[in-house]
Order: sequence, then C-alpha cells, then structure tokens
Amino acid sequence: MSSDDEKSRDELIYDIIVDRFEREWKRTNDIDSKASSVTGFAGLLATLTAGISGLLPHAPYNFLFLIPLAVFTLSAFFGLLALWLRDFRVIQPDAFIDEYANRTETEVLRRYVGTTSMFTMYNCKYNKDKTKWLSIAFSLLVLGIGLFFTIALANMLV
Repeated sequence: MSSDDEKSRDELIYDIIVDRFEREWKRTNDIDSKASSVTGFAGLLATLTAGISGLLPHAPYNFLFLIPLAVFTLSAFFGLLALWLRDFRVIQPDAFIDEYANRTETEVLRRYVGTTSMFTMYNCKYNKDKTKWLSIAFSLLVLGIGLFFTIALANMLV
C-alpha cells in the first residue's frame, strides 16, 4: 500500500470516528433536553395536582390524588437522574499536544482515532444509562397523567 493510500485511509477513518463522536455528543444534548422537559412538566403537573386536590376538599375520592402526585414526583426524580452530570470523556488537548508534538502525522492520526473511538464507546454507554432513566421518567409521566384524569373523572361522576 502506498503512502498516499495509507494517508487517505487514515483520514477516512479519522472522519468516520470524529463524526461518530460528534453524533454521540449531540445525542447527549438531545437526551438532556428531553430529560429537562420531562422533569419540568412532571414538576408542574405535581404542583397542579396538589393544588387541585386542595381545591376539592369535599370530593369523595380526593385522597386518591396523592397517587398521581407520587407518580409525578417519581417521574421528576427519574428525569433528574437522566440529567445527572457524569463524566463525558474527551481528549485532553494539552496532554495530547505535549505527547505528540514531535510525531509524524500518521502516528498522531492513528493515536487520535484510537483514543476518540474508545471515548466514543464510553460515552455511548453513558448515554444508554441516561436513556434508561429518561424512559422510566416518561413512562411515569404518562401513567401519572392517566391516573390524574381517571381520578378527576371519578370525582366528577360521583
């Protein structure tokens, strides 16, 4: 394989790995945005549920509003777990520059690709954990909304 072919191959690998890393970073931001929305909405609904149950002191099933209130609170809790800031790994530029200042372009590129690939897989696992918590938070939010409307309907019909 010629030197130009190796360089082209290395640059192609570099482009693919960097693109994958950037997509993982974007995925992290998207998950955080969704988790923030679910947490805020669950908190708002928990507040409204508590307020509505206080406005209806003589409703026969008023005490049941504690169930969706607890579910909304749990949803907000799991949303916060999804937002929890953890270690997102990236290459430390200063250390990388110091270590590879006198190396060839190919050596630098191959080291960078390997390290970025390793960090991408670590960050992917981290995002899977965030997605798990977000999924639980969203499921609880939907459950809480269903419970709230069921209890409100039961109170109106009696």
